[in-house]
Amino acid sequence: MIIQVQDLIKAALQDIGAIGKNEPITASDANDALQKLNFMIDAWSVRSLMVLGAIMESFPLTAGQGAYTIGIGANFNTTKPSKITDAYVRDGYNIDTPVDVVGQDEYDSYEDKIISQARPIALYYDPGYTQQSVQTGTIYLYYIPDASTPYTLFIGQQKALTEFSAITDTVTFQSAYYEALEYNLAVRLWPQYHDSGKPVSADLHGLALESLNVIETMNTRIPKAAIETPGRKTIYNIYTGEYQ
Repeated sequence: MIIQVQDLIKAALQDIGAIGKNEPITASDANDALQKLNFMIDAWSVRSLMVLGAIMESFPLTAGQGAYTIGIGANFNTTKPSKITDAYVRDGYNIDTPVDVVGQDEYDSYEDKIISQARPIALYYDPGYTQQSVQTGTIYLYYIPDASTPYTLFIGQQKALTEFSAITDTVTFQSAYYEALEYNLAVRLWPQYHDSGKPVSADLHGLALESLNVIETMNTRIPKAAIETPGRKTIYNIYTGEYQ
């Protein structure tokens, strides 16, 4: 099914009784609803279970360089991710080795951050300030890659969902998202078309929550159990019953 943004907006306005079935949308209402729809999509972007999978990209590493900016026009020239979920490095012999994605506390605990000892084993991602004229983050590697062999860093990233630029845009979300877009937009538009303090109807609120649950259930990833041992992180695979 192919639908446009204006179809979502019309359905949402009908859901809250703002327009009739055959009533056209005013330009003012359409522009306001488009803005709120984009605000909602931006908010979904930082909810892991609202995003289907991670985007994997690869970037060459430079010998002796341990920090790389990421963003449009940065060292890694791509849209800045909100989160890096996983990573690995590929050496000149096409051998892939996992890289642990660690938090700031763990990265700060490393005593010698400038050591150059061949293959990186850990990565810390700093997304940078919330407000930036050009959105850029920084990836810190430990160890710093040396010159013995070329390395390529592969990173799985959670990125912002794409906003709509016009009401005539085609909706490119998977079909499972259609109801969530419609009903949750309706909830956001409700206060503008009803008396102050009047709550959202229970039916509409329920449909909005149920549609979000459908998406989050679809996007749920079953984690592997991990056991921390000194100097090593051991992963237990619940499917094979083996440690990795």
